[in-house]
Amino acid sequence: MSTTIQILIIEDNPAFAESLMTMIEISHNMSCSAVYGSAEKCMTALTSTAPPVADLVLLDLHLPGKNGLTLVPMLRKFLPDADILVLTQDDDYLTTLEAIRLGVAGYILKDSSITEIRDAIQDIHDGAGIIDPQLSRMIFNALSSDKLPVKNPLNSGELEVLELLAMGYIKKEIAERLNLSYRSVSKKTERIYKKMQVPNVAAAVAAAIRKGLI
Repeated sequence: MSTTIQILIIEDNPAFAESLMTMIEISHNMSCSAVYGSAEKCMTALTSTAPPVADLVLLDLHLPGKNGLTLVPMLRKFLPDADILVLTQDDDYLTTLEAIRLGVAGYILKDSSITEIRDAIQDIHDGAGIIDPQLSRMIFNALSSDKLPVKNPLNSGELEVLELLAMGYIKKEIAERLNLSYRSVSKKTERIYKKMQVPNVAAAVAAAIRKGLI
């Protein structure tokens, strides 16, 4: 990835898209590579002779025509090195869960402040997973009644780290809370991914909730 974070915006609300572009413009290490107001327009661009470039995609799930979910597989195919940060509504936990299953790097509520969204972009670029705590609780509550008892593949230390990740803490904060080194937390996180056969934090949390581990 380049020093400047190239950001692709997929958002149908012109005012919100403008706010995101303004935030990116005033951030010294971010640049907006393209903006699309629908899934169809983005699909056309991705398959064109001059497709957009991106280190990170800001994806609204609620789009006119095809919804944002339909874009996730295409984005992962045509922009394999780009992380996807979902912008979602506070009651949209089922769609968000499906996005996690498809491999997005994180999700954040659309009513988050511009500063919070900017920080989320930077954290994901730095290797963290972004999970909005409020939406995580909704997903947890929605799925908790459907949990099935399964063998826990994680040890107590890994489970402790996963629980903090589910609460929205990043690795640096977890290291401080548990009095561990950042390297130790990173290793535990990688073991979590391997044991649960998932690509990122968001998917690990979703899988753990579904299996009743947290």
